[in-house]
Formats: sequence, C-alpha cells, structure tokens
Amino acid sequence: MKRIKVAICGYGGLGRSHANQLAAMPDVELVAVCDRLPERLVAKEVATNLGGAGPAFDIRRSRTYTDFDELLAKEKPEAVFTALPTDLHAPLAVKAMAAGAHVFSEKPMAIDSAACDAMIQASERYGRKLMVGQCLRFWPEYEFLQKCVVEGSYGRLRSLAMTRVGAYASWSAEDWMNRASRSGGAILDLHLHDVDWAQQAFGEPGELCAGGKVGKTGGIDDVSAVWTYDDFCVTLRGSWMAQGFAMSFQACFEVATLQFGLHPDPALHLVKPGAAPEKIAVSAQSAYFREDRYFLDCIREDRPVERCLPESAKRSVALVERERRAIEAGRDLEAVPKANRGRA
Repeated sequence: MKRIKVAICGYGGLGRSHANQLAAMPDVELVAVCDRLPERLVAKEVATNLGGAGPAFDIRRSRTYTDFDELLAKEKPEAVFTALPTDLHAPLAVKAMAAGAHVFSEKPMAIDSAACDAMIQASERYGRKLMVGQCLRFWPEYEFLQKCVVEGSYGRLRSLAMTRVGAYASWSAEDWMNRASRSGGAILDLHLHDVDWAQQAFGEPGELCAGGKVGKTGGIDDVSAVWTYDDFCVTLRGSWMAQGFAMSFQACFEVATLQFGLHPDPALHLVKPGAAPEKIAVSAQSAYFREDRYFLDCIREDRPVERCLPESAKRSVALVERERRAIEAGRDLEAVPKANRGRA
C-alpha cells in the first residue's frame, strides 16, 4: 500500500498529539515537522489544553524545519496537519493548499468568518481537501448522544445542557492563547467545541441569548448561552475562569436522561425513571486518532470530508460571532425566521 506523505506544522501539545496518532498508522509516512521555535523540535513531553502530558513522537524519525515555505518546497507533502495559533490557521492552510497539499487544520477553523471564507475558497480553487479538527464529532460519548437524537431512542429531546470549563493556559508559546487577538478568547477557543457540536446536530437556533465576561485575554473568557429551537433548548456554558478542566452534557429526553462527565462518575450513563443509572459502554479509541484516520481515508479514497465539511465548521465560528454580538448588545438581534431553521 502506498504511504501518504504527511507533514505537521506547529509542534506544541496538539502537534505532538497528531504526531503520535499518525506514527501509529502503517500507511502514513510522517516526513517532516515544522515549528518556528527550534527548541520545540526536540523529543520531550508537553502539556496540552486537556491538562496532561504525553510521550512525544520520536522526532528524529522526521526531518525538521523552522520555515514552512522551505518544508513545502522540499518535501511536497500530500497532506499537512496544522496545529497553530488561531490567527495563523487561515494563512498557512491557504499556503499549504496552494502548494498542492490537503489540509487538516485544528479548531477553531479561523479567527473570524472572513478568514474561514479564504480557506474555503482556496480549497475550491486548488482542488484540495480541507478538514477542521472538531474532535467532538468523533468523541464516542457525543456520537452516542447524536444517535439517540437522530433515532429518537428515548423519545424527543426536551433539553440539552453542555458545559466546558478550564483554567487559563500556561503552556502556549509566547502566551498566544491568552491574547484574544490571536486565540479569540475562551468563547472561540474553548466554547466553540460545544457550539460546533450543537450546530452540526441541530442547525442554527431560531433565537439565542448569551451573557459573558471579558477576562485576561481581553476577549470573552466566560460565557453562558441558551439556544432556542422549536421544541427544545440547548444551554451552553464555557469558561477559562475555573480551576482544572471539566466537560459534560446532560440530555433530557421524553423517557430518559443521558449524561456524561458529571460527578461522581463521569462515564456515560442512561437514567430512567425509578431505575439506577445504567453505564453505557462506548469505544475506547481516541477521538483524535479517529478524526485523523477519517481525514486520511478521505484522501486515500478521494471522497469529501462529509463528517466535517469546512462550510459547517465556518458556521460554528459564525455562531460564536453571533453570541458575541448578542453579549455586546444585551440581546439577540439576529433571530432566524422559522422557515430558515433546521439542521446544518
């Protein structure tokens, strides 16, 4: 089997995570790694925004670069995985696609909707595949939740609460994550995970209300939003003003509740009236491995990345912008006409 030549640009926590996933795939040749900081191009453990450290891929197995243009010219990779500060997502993705590479770009798709458009236009112009790393779409517990919604396994959904909180980053190079001009603040970097999952599952809400607080990034670092649909509401909570990381959801259906990440046992549970919570077994395979594998299979089989189309990832960024405007105005000025609502 022909091996896919892959390069990584950005070798912080997520870059190293992708390196570990890719190194485990026999049909992938990780030919090169790029980071403009040479001290990062060494084998070591590194913290990630999930609050842990992991063993590093032995970078001596790949060539290393501090200049992305040089990497593209010399290596001519078939695919590039980028794990960069958010404000660099669009320009480097466009550059890689112009050089002939398919691109997997970490979330958020870009710093704003206009930059998302530039990425989509480059994908179309150069005929390259583009996928954004919205990992919750591949997270087994969230996949089970979506299955229950689509199949009506426990009746109609009545309400869904999603929470994601953590502390301010202490590991980002040059502290870029704590500068809203580069990361977008918690509302874009952290809260976007749940925004993306909800919009791809239910479409754009008819109305939303949101409140938030500006934090040390200079952007909105604490946000609570309620999205209203025809017969249910979704509550989304995100913050970098917590100590320690936690993510959870609680989905109330007509005849049962599905919950994940809640104290004292964060495993996925189904709760029915008058019965003890039932633990639900799901795949133990990493969502990060599964999204990487899916993207590479799309390249190998020359099919569209339907589970995370770039247009869908852009809608998530646009919804964060809508929440931001609602927070600034004190109300939602963009209620969607009922005829235009529905799944993305």
